[in-house]
Amino acid sequence: MIPIDPHNEMAYSFVVFGASGGLAKQKVFPALWALYRENRLPQGTKIFTFCRSPLQTKAYRLQVLPYMDLDKNRDPKKYNLFWTNVHCLQGEYDKPEHYAALTEAMVRQEAKHNQVRANRIFYLALPPVVFDQVTLNASRKCSSPTGWTRIIVEKPFARDDVSYRVFQASLCNSFRESQIYLMDHLLSRQVMQNFFALRYSNHLWGETLNNRHVAAVMISVKSDLPVPASRADYFNHMGIIRDLMTNYMIQVVAMLAMDQPYANTADDLRVERLKVLRQVLTPNMGDVVLAQYRNNRREEDPAKCGYTEHSYIPKDSFTPTFALLVLHINNRRWSGVPFILRAGKALNDSKSEVRIQYKPVDCDSFHSDSADVRNELVLRSFPTEEVFMRMRLKRHGEDLCLRESEINLRVDDRGPKGIQGLPGFLLNVFQGDQTLFMRTDEQCEIWRIFSPILNSIDSDRPRPLHYDFGSRGPLLAYRKAERAGFVFFASDEWHQSKETLEYTVKRSKQLIGPYTALKPVREPRSKRTSKLSS
Repeated sequence: MIPIDPHNEMAYSFVVFGASGGLAKQKVFPALWALYRENRLPQGTKIFTFCRSPLQTKAYRLQVLPYMDLDKNRDPKKYNLFWTNVHCLQGEYDKPEHYAALTEAMVRQEAKHNQVRANRIFYLALPPVVFDQVTLNASRKCSSPTGWTRIIVEKPFARDDVSYRVFQASLCNSFRESQIYLMDHLLSRQVMQNFFALRYSNHLWGETLNNRHVAAVMISVKSDLPVPASRADYFNHMGIIRDLMTNYMIQVVAMLAMDQPYANTADDLRVERLKVLRQVLTPNMGDVVLAQYRNNRREEDPAKCGYTEHSYIPKDSFTPTFALLVLHINNRRWSGVPFILRAGKALNDSKSEVRIQYKPVDCDSFHSDSADVRNELVLRSFPTEEVFMRMRLKRHGEDLCLRESEINLRVDDRGPKGIQGLPGFLLNVFQGDQTLFMRTDEQCEIWRIFSPILNSIDSDRPRPLHYDFGSRGPLLAYRKAERAGFVFFASDEWHQSKETLEYTVKRSKQLIGPYTALKPVREPRSKRTSKLSS
């Protein structure tokens, strides 16, 4: 943050409600520090913590230190300056007088340096049970009388359509839609913005993203880690569908499938997203595969055991740790194209990506025995942020035979790097850019889509399938995706696992020839760079 300009009249107060929790320590404060370190926080920004636990700034900075990613050579002095802008307050969420004390603390800081206008941001790093108390009291007691006020709400946004209506009423009775930022920081701003540019500025992709050319779309969020103890209560209560599909993944579906907005504004983009969500057909239990990881009997690490073998998980839990869901959109552009959501824990690798799989050509004169050769547009946000197209090109040599290749569309190797992840989203809130934040009526449609199957899972408690820790998930999920219209290739995955890889390699040889090689492991760019420099 640059030094205070004596002529600046604008002050900013950033309040973290629930600062003693893991979200604030592990995500919010590291994001604020990242903005401060890069001089991207507006000058005059003061940070306030508000929670029931008594906090002291000196002790709190030690609690968050492991998550701050400090550079010992350049950060210490600036890091100390960062903490001069942090003020810790204690208060009960249901007592209005404590919010009045928070306002007094903000006013004291905002009045310094002749700053007469004050903008305020409230970040709710809180369990949903106290949302109504905090939103009501923050709105009544802490809203800025001289500038704007905005509120950031992290998932989960309720449990189903019934509880969401209470959540929505509480939020919208206290704040206007223009003030509300429903956020899931898993979304990759860089990748989605590249996709928008690719689709709306290039005739090639703009004209082919429809049901005449696209066979299927798969959105995957895979993790090779088990459910950690720190998230056990939350995850066992919510499950994999509520954790990932009812927010981040369905938001990606909406942005992939929406028509071009009338103008490049947040309001027009959100209108188009809402139209698509209203056209998503409500799935039933026949459209979903649920599974839970089990001990593969090969791991020596005691943490790599079955889900119900963790000491912090109930032994009779049927909570799914893997889900595959097939969605369909009832409109002219996407009718007949399956949108397949796949998410799981304790799988063979960690990645987050979208695969837009094109239909095969009608006649392949180079490979007459290949019945289903497909191109793919891949949007990958983790572990690397990249966009590439999987193509078929000629192999080296004299004979005209084909091989799998890629056209790399990455643009992040050139020019200055932007602020990504949660720091980028916080910067959007300061700027008032709601483009990548959901509107409350969008989330209402999302619960309309998911509530029927979630209510069935909660009431019937179906026994999930099992898959081995470190595998690629249940084989039934792969077969269901294939029946829906998606084709798996051996090169889609980075690591081998016996059950599903054998099936995929066999199928892949049938489709694209016997010489298909597995794609090598893709290391994050930071690791590759460090190897080159060492």
